[in-house]
Amino acid sequence: MMAGTAGAYVPPRRAPRRAWKLRHAIEALFALTVVALLLGAFGVYLLSERILVIKEVRFEGNEYLSDQQILEAANVTDTDTFFSLDTRAIRARVLKMPYIKSCEVRRMGLSAVLISVTERAPVVSVMVNNHVYELDQDFRVLREVHPLAPPTGPLVTNLPGLNAVVPGQHVSHPVLSRAVELWRAFSAAPVAQQLTLSEISGRGANELIMVFNELPYETRWGRDDFPAQVRRFEALLREKQGKLPCEEYLDMRYDADIVCK
Repeated sequence: MMAGTAGAYVPPRRAPRRAWKLRHAIEALFALTVVALLLGAFGVYLLSERILVIKEVRFEGNEYLSDQQILEAANVTDTDTFFSLDTRAIRARVLKMPYIKSCEVRRMGLSAVLISVTERAPVVSVMVNNHVYELDQDFRVLREVHPLAPPTGPLVTNLPGLNAVVPGQHVSHPVLSRAVELWRAFSAAPVAQQLTLSEISGRGANELIMVFNELPYETRWGRDDFPAQVRRFEALLREKQGKLPCEEYLDMRYDADIVCK
């Protein structure tokens, strides 16, 4: 008779593969939910602590406009955050300023923004109905200035047919163009260091009147090439040591036939 034997080995049952996948999916979903909740709580913390609120606006490139003027146009406020800040909208608003030629806006870290601009430079001042405006080289109206403030560039007055202008407007006027040509020719000559221009009265394209503080008479220009007229004017002043017998005007428009009245 055979001796009794131990019970037979029975291997443990494995969980079905589908159940195993389900358990791991639940665990992964739970982990992702916890992470999302933590990130959400951290985001709420950041916003509540105003860590991402824009606290500083920096400016670069502005010379004529103040930081405050650009800030007001940009409309960046203490409600803007790193995420809500719309740099394209800010750039568009700043570009509406007549003085701004180009603009770039970019974030600086988490709580600052840089507004970098290139400005238009005023080269001439124009008086229209007793209001004085600065214009750039393209004759774009930049801003109105006080009538008693020192003008930027020559002050051009009495432009025919020009009754009103507004900042941002482009002024296309043949007499204004001729007045600026005359000013450039005059300011490039040595005589410009001796005389102070008060204004250029633009009665017509060939009837420009320059008034100087140091001379008791007006000077009339037009018709021919301005640099040649300026050279004759300079030579005449030098020859007469600045003391011409003119009381009303000196007319430089007829080549060698200079009229002094």
